[in-house]
Amino acid sequence: MSCSDEYSYFSSADFMASAFHVLTSIEVPVHIFVGYVILFKTPSRMGNVKWFMFHVHFWSAILDVSFTFLVTPYFIFPATAGYSLGAFIWIGLDPAIQVTVLVVEIGLTILSILILFENRYTFLASSTNHWKRVRQASFVILYIVALTYFIPFIFQVPDPEISVPVVLMQLPTLRCFYKGPIFVFTLDSTVVARITMLKLIIEFSYLGLLVYLTFQSLIKQTKNAVLSRNTLALQRKFFISIITQTIIPFAIIILPISYCGYSLSQEYYNQTFNNIAFIIISSHGLISTIAILLIHEPYRKTLFSSFCCSRTTRTHPTNSQDS
Repeated sequence: MSCSDEYSYFSSADFMASAFHVLTSIEVPVHIFVGYVILFKTPSRMGNVKWFMFHVHFWSAILDVSFTFLVTPYFIFPATAGYSLGAFIWIGLDPAIQVTVLVVEIGLTILSILILFENRYTFLASSTNHWKRVRQASFVILYIVALTYFIPFIFQVPDPEISVPVVLMQLPTLRCFYKGPIFVFTLDSTVVARITMLKLIIEFSYLGLLVYLTFQSLIKQTKNAVLSRNTLALQRKFFISIITQTIIPFAIIILPISYCGYSLSQEYYNQTFNNIAFIIISSHGLISTIAILLIHEPYRKTLFSSFCCSRTTRTHPTNSQDS
């Protein structure tokens, strides 16, 4: 098959760079606005959770900017390889460090979600001193793992003079649409994939446990009338809201993540699918931020009132001239 048959703009690095730059131009103002709303428009009844909400938003925003502007990755699955098209490569930052930055930020984003749910459980349940000690120790361990577990793999990056020809042999059509440099993180991703999968299983199992325990606590307090009916209703509504804001972005990215897993396991290569998959994955923070804005009633009211005020400001001069 000739290169003319293989080439598509959607498989090119130019398409990825353009798509990520468009995402950056959308994400940055949205993240700034939502950060402002969380910090200054959170009602007093939600005061005890404001900083935990902002913590989640902060790491989602940082991860978004890293993906779409600082790193701008061009992945070439099923090879564990690619290259950076973003600001980090302009300043000469080692691609292995860039990959590690993304992995660490993903870990810290997941931990911020865990901490939010743990806060809800601690607030609703009568936490014992034993639970507090377990909680503190578990989060210290999780933070250490998130910050350090990927570092040893940096020192196992293969010699590019050996690894790049292997990748080009594995993906013979790659040079039809990409002529730039290639960074190969590893020629055998088995160990990296298994350790990362184990880490994610532990983190999401912990998250599932916290969701279950919090629901149990809500049911128990409803039966025992520990809190007022109105307070319980508000807590139940808020808890369901944060579950929804967490599930929506993960539900959207589950398909591209599944494709990446299929590509690696079956050694299937389609660069257009790679590009689309990582554009969707990199929009996780934007989707999560929009979910925060629309799901939580105080933030939704602020959004709508801002639009209404803006519309009134634009139409008022015209009305005055007509009169």
